[in-house]
Amino acid sequence: MPSLRHLLNVNELGQGTMPLLMIHGFGCDQTVWRRLIPMLEQDYRLILVDLAGFGCAAPGAYDKARHGSPLGHADDIVALCDELELEGAVVLGHSIGGTIGMLASIERPNAFRRLVMVCSSARYLDDPPDYRGGYTREQLDGLMQLMEQNYLDWAGTISSIAIGDEATGSQQQNLQQRFLAVSPDVLRPLARSIFLGDTRHYLPSVTVPSLIVQTARDAIVPLEAAQYLQQHLPESELAVLDTSGHYPQLTAPDILAKALQERLALQGG
Repeated sequence: MPSLRHLLNVNELGQGTMPLLMIHGFGCDQTVWRRLIPMLEQDYRLILVDLAGFGCAAPGAYDKARHGSPLGHADDIVALCDELELEGAVVLGHSIGGTIGMLASIERPNAFRRLVMVCSSARYLDDPPDYRGGYTREQLDGLMQLMEQNYLDWAGTISSIAIGDEATGSQQQNLQQRFLAVSPDVLRPLARSIFLGDTRHYLPSVTVPSLIVQTARDAIVPLEAAQYLQQHLPESELAVLDTSGHYPQLTAPDILAKALQERLALQGG
């Protein structure tokens, strides 16, 4: 059987010795980090991965039942950590990639020394009166319905909302093309699991110190959701970036890199 390194298209870059495992978010692949990589490769051994069903991951890596939820992808990350014999790495996950990294850290806490979650959320659905995820059930049902009925319109709508007001038109089109490059059969079940799911009950089980990085103006994840993560993850810190959008690695990589370098250096990598 092919190795997970092959199946998940693992690429390693950088001159540093500290492993930094980079997990992309929903609808993207490892190339979403390309503008951030030059700012980190001097200090880290960057390990880039394409989740099953995305990017250049091998078709055989994808299992419809298992990869329809973040848990299946987290199992892959756990197995990859075992294969690479990772110990004391930093895991950097964007959006649902942060949740996947968090779930993996519960299973393999020794593999990671720090968990970094960029624009991640434990629950997108509002849970009144005490939790604001950013969406009502009606809004999410409408989004899912659009995804089922008109995938092209859905990709245009979600990319325009997610990229933020400070992004260029070409950046929005780039993100839209990323969504369209993934099979709807892969994205639809995962989208439903992500947007209607709830991972709040996992937070107390995390033992790895966490850094939550959130843009100040994110139409996908409200600041309250990031604050909830910080309040419920043990040994956690929240860094709010003075920029907008859900994809700071695309639209403000310098601001994101500075926050990572400062916080991770202060915390010992």
